[in-house]
Amino acid sequence: MPLRYFGIFLAYGPTVDLRKEGLGRLLGAFLKAASTKEGVRFVIACPEWLRSNFLAFCEGEQIPANAFDIVTTDSVPLIVRLYLWLLNRKRARPAKRRMERLHEWVQRVGVQHRRRAERSLVSARTIFPWLGISLYAAIIGIVLLPLAFVGWLAKVSYRVLRRIAKGVVPSLGGLFGGAFAMVHETGEEGLEVRLYRLLEETETQRLVKKIDTLRHVKAWLSPTAFWPEFNQIAAPTLLCVPDMLLTEFPVGFAREPEVFGNFQNVERAIRGAQSFVTYSTRIKWNTLVERDAVPPDDVTVVRHACWDLSPAITVKGFSQGERATRAYCESLFQQALGRLGADDYVQGLHAGALKFLFYPSQFRPNKNVLLLIEAYEHLLRERFIQHKLILTGDPKRFSQVSDLVRERGLGRDVIFLHGLTAAELAACYHLADLAINPSLSEGGCPFTFTEALSVDTPVVMARIPVTEEVLSDPGLQEMMLFDPYDYKAASSRIEWALKNRETLLSAQREAYANLRQRGWGDVVDEYVVILDGLCQD
Repeated sequence: MPLRYFGIFLAYGPTVDLRKEGLGRLLGAFLKAASTKEGVRFVIACPEWLRSNFLAFCEGEQIPANAFDIVTTDSVPLIVRLYLWLLNRKRARPAKRRMERLHEWVQRVGVQHRRRAERSLVSARTIFPWLGISLYAAIIGIVLLPLAFVGWLAKVSYRVLRRIAKGVVPSLGGLFGGAFAMVHETGEEGLEVRLYRLLEETETQRLVKKIDTLRHVKAWLSPTAFWPEFNQIAAPTLLCVPDMLLTEFPVGFAREPEVFGNFQNVERAIRGAQSFVTYSTRIKWNTLVERDAVPPDDVTVVRHACWDLSPAITVKGFSQGERATRAYCESLFQQALGRLGADDYVQGLHAGALKFLFYPSQFRPNKNVLLLIEAYEHLLRERFIQHKLILTGDPKRFSQVSDLVRERGLGRDVIFLHGLTAAELAACYHLADLAINPSLSEGGCPFTFTEALSVDTPVVMARIPVTEEVLSDPGLQEMMLFDPYDYKAASSRIEWALKNRETLLSAQREAYANLRQRGWGDVVDEYVVILDGLCQD
């Protein structure tokens, strides 16, 4: 049987790190499984700026470099090279300036002289050393006085010039702003955003032209719907639509203006596509069929396989493997805690003795983190649980979360551990007494269930359609699901789960065993069937 080639289209921007993207994790699982398939080979098409990022991502996911082919645009645009150079300089630790080095040298020499003088003062047996030190101090003062005056004058001049600039610059800004307004439409995006979108558009168009020369690749898959240019590929195409969260949470996502531009791209991509794949029947019917009027026969549902985190933490070769695994997890957890800084309280936390609840997720409006914090505060102060709450989102990216934690005085109870490695994530799951997912909406059944159960930790989750679609047993739903709009319902379910941990874990192990029968190899097979069908139409 001849080797069949299919393509995967990736047009992420130059600053996107695939290792931190949820879709990146899906792509990693997909490619790892695809690398074991005979008779099928995938070709990755991406801009040149993404090549090194993608290869580093594959290395981290332990995907063999020879498992796929990669094609890119011919080079990286000059504006991107310049931007990345400036970004790297900004991220790097700034070198000390000459004046800073001079200041440090003067301070170091001054301290040495002061200590030497103090020693001479206390050890003097006659008045003569005192007289010598006084004369020395007078000479130093005479020398330093003009320098101090020059420094003071420079400081005053700087302040005067700064005040003048505050008056002049706004005037010039208003003048030039009025001139620029003549060539801008009302409500048009800012220059930086416009240039970025133009950059993506031109590079994806170049990528499409390169793809059209690859005659041996019979059909193409886009793992997300961000890139309308994907539909311009001459070969058959399959567009994946994971979700449409902006239509469900328009107010929440209004705080992220760049999301609206992405939403417009998604809308254009859906309107121009012919064949679709998604993760759940809810997205198929509620989003694509009912909202976007896509014919049902054009949409195929391919559900996720299980996520197994246990290989990242399981220690083998010891007589007491479970104890060794826990010790390893504690070391990983302590390592993650150590990155939080020099706060005495945090540094005093001991991974082996810390009891905590765990919600691994980025902070987005649909993730329902604020309700979880409300529920946790109720448990902490009304039900007197002795657990911390550990979140993996970055509070700087979603200020509502950090504001609520500060307002409620939960700064030492809610701990933010963002930027976890895969092993650290697995360790946190394993050590947690309970995993929680309060999300209001997802494209497929949240990863939390299989991730937690893979390392033997029970989980409670929000009652949402995509979860009920996969975890359909009414008894299990009653045990583990809660109303995601009621913080007291969430706190009640969490408290019950903590008190009945083994009962919940036993019931969930059975469900997990059933879900484990579906692997990522099955997912790849289903995609290949769809892509094969497109080639035959």
